[in-house]
Amino acid sequence: MSTDIKTMAIAGAKTFAGVWDFSDFWKRSNTFHSYLRFVDAAERRWGRTDPALRPMQDLRTTLIGENAGFFQPYIGADQVWADDYGWCGLASAEASVYLQSIGDAPNAQKYADIARACWEQMMETGYDNSKDATPVPHGCGNISPDRKRNGGGYGTRNTVTNINLMLLSYRLHKLHGPGRYLDFALSQAAWFGQWFTLNYPSLDNGPYLRTLSGPLSLIHERPMAEKTYVREEYPDWERGWVWTGDQGLLLMGLAAILQEGTPPPGFSLRLYQDSFVKLAAGVESLLFGGSDKVLREPPFNSSFGHSYAGDYIGGRGVLLRYASEPLVSQTLGRLLSPQGINATANAVWNSRDARGVFGSLWNPAGDQAFNAGFVKAWGNGEPSITGWQGAAFDGVLQACGLDALTAAIRLETKA
Repeated sequence: MSTDIKTMAIAGAKTFAGVWDFSDFWKRSNTFHSYLRFVDAAERRWGRTDPALRPMQDLRTTLIGENAGFFQPYIGADQVWADDYGWCGLASAEASVYLQSIGDAPNAQKYADIARACWEQMMETGYDNSKDATPVPHGCGNISPDRKRNGGGYGTRNTVTNINLMLLSYRLHKLHGPGRYLDFALSQAAWFGQWFTLNYPSLDNGPYLRTLSGPLSLIHERPMAEKTYVREEYPDWERGWVWTGDQGLLLMGLAAILQEGTPPPGFSLRLYQDSFVKLAAGVESLLFGGSDKVLREPPFNSSFGHSYAGDYIGGRGVLLRYASEPLVSQTLGRLLSPQGINATANAVWNSRDARGVFGSLWNPAGDQAFNAGFVKAWGNGEPSITGWQGAAFDGVLQACGLDALTAAIRLETKA
């Protein structure tokens, strides 16, 4: 890289200081989590006492001080969706762990309480305790209380909601010990395990976790099968749709199952290990698949269109943050796509605008070739997509770029 990663990190954090304060519950939760993991990576690489890191550490203190008060009024409110609580719960658990590590017990407890409240809201609003859903019972639907009251049922039981519930359950289990959190983590692991093993007529282009020759896999944005899993709206579904963020979340979720070492009843650890290896191969081959090795979003109108682009634009950051986590690397036995991560971090740095905000497209020159290659390999998508439609928060774009820098910093960190 022409500019060293430490310089990139310090400058990227400085720009984030001017764009993080916006009002959107789930996006603010995700960008908070992004920033916490970014500063953690920087401290592990260069040390907590490095004076060059002080401005980014001070900003972390500011975010921690402000975000609890921002999050709390949303808990239990109408128009907050189940998956929103997953993002907030995971960010709050991360903040609690950090605060514990510096001896700030009162604020650690405050964020732990938010994380638990988010979990409770996911269970109350989205989780299906019945055995009526077909072909796979249970799971967590993405719905808000007002929509549920007005006939929305459990909403769309998509990937992100169910992985977030599983990851939050495992995280709370680690914080609070054996009990209901582990029970529901295993229940969610079983939900995924059933989809991975069940022989069913998929309404999508292949099974939920679709495998191509290689073998390599990606998971669809949601399972599609009769009779329960047929929702095509909120957000609008298209055949074969995959989102980068789901791939990173699932890699982390599978790694968490394998770390726990106890599969749910009826399933083997081998199933989750095989799925993890194939998914990692799919991410490396298909998502870092351009000639320049830069990570790109697969070209689906559901991700790039006006209605939901502001939600899906941060997926690449979610993938990079989770796929580079030490637990994922330990489970894989190596770093995932080092060449791709370095190429992506460099492209992110070069995408900055005059204000220093990272761009939505990281290397546009290679986008059309990537789109064509992905559609040919995967069999679905729209190769003519040229960019994201609609507006995105600068804070989301900046945090997404910081996730790319987090992944690159971790490449240079000695275990």
